[in-house]
Amino acid sequence: MRARSGRVAGAVVVVLALVTACGDGDDDGATPSASPSASASPSPAPSGSTSATASPSASPTPSAPTSTSPATSLRSIPVYYVAESRSSFALYREFRTVPDVGGPVVSAVSAMTRLAPLDRDYTSPWRPARRVTATQRGAAITVDLSADAFSNGDVGSELAETALQQLVHTATAAAAQSGTPATTVTITRDGRAADVWGAVRIGSPMRRAPMADIQAHAWVTSPQEGEVRRAGTVTFAGFGTSFEATFGWVVRTSSGAEVARGSAMGGTGTGGFGSLSFTARLTPGTYTVTLSTDDPSGGAEGAGPATDDKTFTVR
Repeated sequence: MRARSGRVAGAVVVVLALVTACGDGDDDGATPSASPSASASPSPAPSGSTSATASPSASPTPSAPTSTSPATSLRSIPVYYVAESRSSFALYREFRTVPDVGGPVVSAVSAMTRLAPLDRDYTSPWRPARRVTATQRGAAITVDLSADAFSNGDVGSELAETALQQLVHTATAAAAQSGTPATTVTITRDGRAADVWGAVRIGSPMRRAPMADIQAHAWVTSPQEGEVRRAGTVTFAGFGTSFEATFGWVVRTSSGAEVARGSAMGGTGTGGFGSLSFTARLTPGTYTVTLSTDDPSGGAEGAGPATDDKTFTVR
């Protein structure tokens, strides 16, 4: 199991007032056609600017989801989170239903700072941003956040770099999903370049880091945490890269009893990422599926296998 981490011409401005905490039940668990690896290719996109402003009374940490006043929401929005993996940090993605505060990109980034992940193994070093503005010109996005988004005082240099990639991945994935792909994201604080978390400098265009350096090597993409499936043959999906393109998987009951095990092929076997799928016949109950990369050394060398798990219910 993975260790749990504790830690424009024309502008549209939407002012939000935070009201009550909301649960995660609105997430539909859909898996849109956008690939987990989709790094947007350059293509012209319309210019635009959107911003979201929340009241200062918002919770200072992302430990509980919050709800905003807009009556509309966006479904299946990609939001990236951080988790410990193989003695380092890696990015994992969830598809979420989020308040629509002015379009997919600004809504995704705002949710990234505010919504607690469904998977309790995941976390985020960001704090709820009172204001988020996203502007896209062609293949370049600029995201400006209020200073409170950077107020977490327990972010070291490695986690800080991962957090910036978390935002870059979230913004570019949302842009690609909306049909306006982007390749760079410039992050600013209160409209300016800045040194943040005492560790990194923001204010220059950033691209997605190489997948092998930043994305999880083993990633259960379906079901998402907490989803409900019908009894019978349950289909699982994953994504990642593994030695000889071989992944191992196991399904256990809530008491830890193993009910199914097997292997699946995905990726290229030479560092390339790819999708994989497998099935298991399950009766009603609560289960956890764990996906792992192949580890020929049996843990004797390196940081061991990369793993990801999801708990779900069968009815």
